[in-house]
Amino acid sequence: MTLKTLKYSSLFLLMSLMLIACSSDDDQSPDTNGGDVDTPDVDPNNGGCESGAAAVFVEKDGLLVIESENAVFNNTDWTLTKSAADFSGPGYLVWNGADAFNQPANGTLTYKIRVSTPGTYRFIWRSRITIGTNGTEHNDSWLRIADAKHFYGRKGNGNIVYPKGTMQEPIPESEGQATTVPNGSGQDGWFKIYMNTASAWHWQSSTSDNDGHNIFVVFETAGDYTVEVSGRSRGHAIDKFVLFTDGVTEGSATAVDATTNEIKCE
Repeated sequence: MTLKTLKYSSLFLLMSLMLIACSSDDDQSPDTNGGDVDTPDVDPNNGGCESGAAAVFVEKDGLLVIESENAVFNNTDWTLTKSAADFSGPGYLVWNGADAFNQPANGTLTYKIRVSTPGTYRFIWRSRITIGTNGTEHNDSWLRIADAKHFYGRKGNGNIVYPKGTMQEPIPESEGQATTVPNGSGQDGWFKIYMNTASAWHWQSSTSDNDGHNIFVVFETAGDYTVEVSGRSRGHAIDKFVLFTDGVTEGSATAVDATTNEIKCE
């Protein structure tokens, strides 16, 4: 082989190696836009279910423990937040929309629950005031459970109130009362639900202004029901909520280590 031939052979080999090094094989490279790479979905929106599926929260032994952020909250004024200490789960929701003191159904969060133990359940949420230190401001949101048999507030003395504009039947215990209308605003079966503790997370769900009544719901038969929450006071934060029967104590339902319920994606 002549020196000239060797020179051209070396040049050809070098160019071939450069072409190989600069080429790419799309079939072997990971797709950073979600093709071949399985990126975990850590967003709790919709209970972690895929788009198009609904999260169903399954009651067990008379107890439901549900994180607020497991509703579909995108495209609403609810914001997933982590700034206040001692929240549970991946965060909590804060209403950052305008005050809606007289108009429920703004930014409605929907929780589909599956009840296998019919009966009367108490409802309580763990919430917090995130604006100011006044225990009577930025302290409430709207609540509706419209497809249950009964949905009402009950005071310690047995007095009963129903949401304004409800289509649900009254319970026998309210017969003979002079009025069953709660103090304050409400309409279309929505209760105003408030708490009165500033600068801390607190388990309280009261209705009827200055005359607090606890919240109860009756699921007459096993089946699927819907809990709805909507924004009322800007800066009200909700961490989670529970529903529980008489067979479950309030202490165990609201315990720090209370297990959130199974979520089915359907």
